[in-house]
Amino acid sequence: MIQYNGKMWEGAVFDLDGTILDSMWIWESVDGRFLANHGLPVEESYLRALVNLNFPQAAAYTKERYAMAESEAAIMEEWFALAKGMYAQEVGLKPHAAEYLKYLHDAGVKIAAATSSERVLFEAALKHNGIYEYFHAFALSSETPHGKDTPEVYHLAAQRIGTRPGNSIVFEDILRGIRNARQAGFYTVAVEDASAAREKEQIRAAADLYIRDYIEMKEIEG
Repeated sequence: MIQYNGKMWEGAVFDLDGTILDSMWIWESVDGRFLANHGLPVEESYLRALVNLNFPQAAAYTKERYAMAESEAAIMEEWFALAKGMYAQEVGLKPHAAEYLKYLHDAGVKIAAATSSERVLFEAALKHNGIYEYFHAFALSSETPHGKDTPEVYHLAAQRIGTRPGNSIVFEDILRGIRNARQAGFYTVAVEDASAAREKEQIRAAADLYIRDYIEMKEIEG
């Protein structure tokens, strides 16, 4: 456990893309290549819409938006092929993320991930960066009915490590996730990511705490 803000915390639930993994650039790259492969323009409104969707939701949205003949399964297969190599070899970590995860792990904090990514992708990146062993459990948005549109995935992650909202901290980079986790009773820490720059002030207002670097957490906790 760690002591912070006058309380003892037993669990930490981390989003992965944009929060632990410096990977949001990959999805813009994948999306751009995918659209180019199909002769379609890259539209900012499309990229923004994908941020809050898991893979199946994003594939369904893409198929409908562009009236694509390809099946949703085929769309996801193409995305996987484009992203898999990048996750395994090119994705790095957010500043001081590895050190902070080790600190929590050594302090006996149970660590889970609540992610919209797919296991075959994030596991490769976590292992490549030497931090896979710090996670006790994983909860995928695709395992819940509504993804990150509700707090379900955060509850699932906490359940899998045996903690509850009142003694767990959620780390997120997207506005919707932060709002939902906080409304569910989790203490929320917003982690700055360039992909969410447009909503920076809203994110700062929605979260209990806003950080740019995980070293700030260690400094606050003393």
